[in-house]
Amino acid sequence: MKRNRVALVFVAVAVAAGSIWFGFREHRCKQRGAAFAQQVERIQRDAIKELKVGSNKAAVARFFAEHNIPFAFRESEAFGALRTSGCAPLGCGTDVGFIGVKVELNAAHTVTDVPRVYGMYQDCF
Repeated sequence: MKRNRVALVFVAVAVAAGSIWFGFREHRCKQRGAAFAQQVERIQRDAIKELKVGSNKAAVARFFAEHNIPFAFRESEAFGALRTSGCAPLGCGTDVGFIGVKVELNAAHTVTDVPRVYGMYQDCF
């Protein structure tokens, strides 16, 4: 009888500890996910504000540099991607996230359209 009580208490403590750990883990995950979403929103807001139609190549390069986003100029665009982390939805491979910025340019390397900013998780399609 005492053995059953000890086992029951042990199981109850293990379940409680597991629940607390899972809850803490889930809370931290939600915080990372919110930070990722805020980072995407901030970069998008800044891109719209700083990379207006007609902005020159120097302004585009400055935007990417100020946000620590590695980038390259291609024929008709500037594209950069930042590797970061967040809290990927269930079913995704990892919590590794990417924030991409694409800016359409003309032959004179001036902005021709509103920049596009997106955030996504690796292995999550």
